[in-house]
Amino acid sequence: MLDRRSFLGSVAGAALLARTGRTTPAARPAALPARAVQGDDEAYWRTLRREFLIPADEAFFNTGTLGSPPRAVVQAVGDSVTQIAATIAHWDYKAGHPDYITGYEPEVGLRTKLAALIGATVDEVALTQNATAGMNYVANGLPLEPGHEVILTDQEHPGGRMGWELKSKRYGIYVKQVTVPIPPQNPQQLIDLYVNASTPQTRVWAIPHLTSALAVRFPVAAMCQVARQMGIFTTIDGAQCSGHLPLDMKALGCDAYFSSPHKWLLAPAGCGFLYVNGQQLPALWATLASATWDNYRAGAFRLMQIGTGNLSLLKGYEAAIDFHNAIGPARVEARIMALADRLRAGLQEIPQATIHSPTHPELTSGTVVWSLAGYTGEQLMDGLWTRARIRCRSMGDPWGVRQCCHIYTLADDVDRTLQTAREMARTTR
Repeated sequence: MLDRRSFLGSVAGAALLARTGRTTPAARPAALPARAVQGDDEAYWRTLRREFLIPADEAFFNTGTLGSPPRAVVQAVGDSVTQIAATIAHWDYKAGHPDYITGYEPEVGLRTKLAALIGATVDEVALTQNATAGMNYVANGLPLEPGHEVILTDQEHPGGRMGWELKSKRYGIYVKQVTVPIPPQNPQQLIDLYVNASTPQTRVWAIPHLTSALAVRFPVAAMCQVARQMGIFTTIDGAQCSGHLPLDMKALGCDAYFSSPHKWLLAPAGCGFLYVNGQQLPALWATLASATWDNYRAGAFRLMQIGTGNLSLLKGYEAAIDFHNAIGPARVEARIMALADRLRAGLQEIPQATIHSPTHPELTSGTVVWSLAGYTGEQLMDGLWTRARIRCRSMGDPWGVRQCCHIYTLADDVDRTLQTAREMARTTR
């Protein structure tokens, strides 16, 4: 088994720079010990599980709402809050002294790490509060005119839809909604939804990378390629994807992408990002205005003019990126998908269980939405918790529960879910 002290030396140590404020844009993420790199067995993940504060007898499967930050992130935030409170009188506003707030400086160190993680340049990345903020920056900033169309789906989270509805009501654009089949049978079916709905007036495809409620994974790269050929702007709701799926903005080919790293990347709540392709940045108006809103040489920093913000959250944000990099994005995705595949396979063996999220291999993710005959979504959620301390989220009827597999869940937790589902199926009245 991987020695816990060694693991802490690699992962928690990687967050040290973020906690102390000594950031280096070119710093490489800390490496895990060679033994861990070579052995992705369950013992490794059990050791990693100890770096989270969730009690050992509880299994948390609701990352799609909010992730549980590891100890390194919690400590980074706490250390920063304490340090600022204790030494605030030392802050003299001189150039050589670190700022105690954020919202006014470009935060180049953090943005550089984030850009490397998502396959972008630092000038294309803005720090936001969450995905909703990023979506609104795009909806408010694009110069659309009355009659122009935006296409989105009937599966949008309000944070991915309401900015467009506001713009429709205020400026007269037309928001066209396409209906997603549940579950979709193949990627082409999803591409055709947008293509068939497009007209000469269509200016924007608003695409969910992974839908929040029913975990439909869209073929974003293929859709962006089609949209580009049609001269249509693509903006991607990736709230569920950073820290879940490896991201490469250039490979995806989208014009804009926004996310909530406080979910799967395990950053503190209140940490988000907005990516805008460098070629599209000049066309996007700023939504909030402060000193640099009109400086088009500043790249996406022009879209970060939020006023005073919480620097300690950004220290936790950086520690979360370091933690994720120390494990490795590809290994994180492989682990998450393996757990979800285990859950899907087990549910398919329970006659009373129905999987509502996709099962086509190109459309699946680490999230499984399923129901159990004889139980409402809330009853299934409560039954899993009271019987086995398994926390899922009810998605209402007829969808049952959403179960998000992440690196702090174990194979045993998935097996306990299946055993509890079988027991509940036998006791259905």
